Amino acid sequence: MGPHFRIPLHVLARSRARVIVVQEVIPHYRLKLFELLHDRLAHAGVELKVVYGKPNEEQAAKQDLVDLPPSFGLKVRNLWLSDRMLYQPVIGNLLRADLAIFPNAAAYLPNYFFWLRKKRKCPQLGFWVYHTRQRAADRSLKEAVSRRMMRRGDWWFAYTDSTRDYLLANGAAEDRITVLNNSVDVAAFRASLAAVDAADLQAFSSRHGIPAGAPAGLFCGGLHRSKRLDFLFEALRWIHEQQPDFQLLVIGDGTCRDIVARAAAHDRRIHYLGASFGRDKALCFRLAQLFLCPGLVGLAILDAFAAGLPLVTTESWIHSPEIDYLHDGVNGLMTEDDARAYAAAVLGLLQSETQRRTLARAALDDAGHYSIDNMAGRFFEGIQRSLASRGCAEVEVP
Repeated sequence: MGPHFRIPLHVLARSRARVIVVQEVIPHYRLKLFELLHDRLAHAGVELKVVYGKPNEEQAAKQDLVDLPPSFGLKVRNLWLSDRMLYQPVIGNLLRADLAIFPNAAAYLPNYFFWLRKKRKCPQLGFWVYHTRQRAADRSLKEAVSRRMMRRGDWWFAYTDSTRDYLLANGAAEDRITVLNNSVDVAAFRASLAAVDAADLQAFSSRHGIPAGAPAGLFCGGLHRSKRLDFLFEALRWIHEQQPDFQLLVIGDGTCRDIVARAAAHDRRIHYLGASFGRDKALCFRLAQLFLCPGLVGLAILDAFAAGLPLVTTESWIHSPEIDYLHDGVNGLMTEDDARAYAAAVLGLLQSETQRRTLARAALDDAGHYSIDNMAGRFFEGIQRSLASRGCAEVEVP
């Protein structure tokens, strides 16, 4: 008699396990993650497909979307209902998967098919869960439905530690939660920053009418209401009263671009540069001393940290899970929700080089903790653990 091994049943039926990750669209910062995840899973004998579709108007306006290689990307038609509810024709593909990882959202219609399905052998359901403090306090019907769907999951992939806490508070099993520490390709951005020299900065400043040596802040992100751009420009007026030469660089695009364009047209100290990537983006981050985002803070916090820019934001319920990475007074500042208080915090950092450099060093150190490689590794481990948790058959191997 030979030794006994426990082999997952799905492996007995098929030579390779199949995993499908469902996304609405693919922002450029997700490309590296899925490349790394595909390579790791392929090496382990697991097939990955990432399903995604075309954007709605607001998503397209950001101009930051990409297509995935056909080796692991599967582009389908997105059917939007008033830009609020999304249907993707993916159920046939999902039923042939061993593990399907969905966004945990009541607005994603295929979720209802699996939620209402009483008998389910395949696929195992994973939820990639996004959480904010606003969501934790939400008592709406939409959120109640999302929570009930979430409880039907077999595994949960949490953006950050606070998302894990949200899951635990809503009935998820702790040993079936993988905390991903949502990230971007910090190493690649650091390389872009390192390639910028003094001559590049001088030429960039001259081209955009930025006075040599003038202090500068940077906003980088999608231009939409949750970023609170009106608040930012109100604070800027207070800043200019005491620091008239302060420059504000704004990079990004979105449905609120007109607010920025009007502000830049009326004040030459505001420089709107549109959607910027690669070298152009790195130039802006190298020129600035502070990263200003009074509204929703998301993954841009890691770009700021990679460049050694302290983040200045406000207390808010709307921040994305990545706000977990901000430690007030250590690698950035979180002020009260008041434009004058926000301006005072910015001025304090501009006037205290010692404090600003202390925050900058901590930001640089923290950037390395949240790498895209670490995120891909955690995702891979969670998928492997999820697949291994399925029913097993005991077979004899001679």
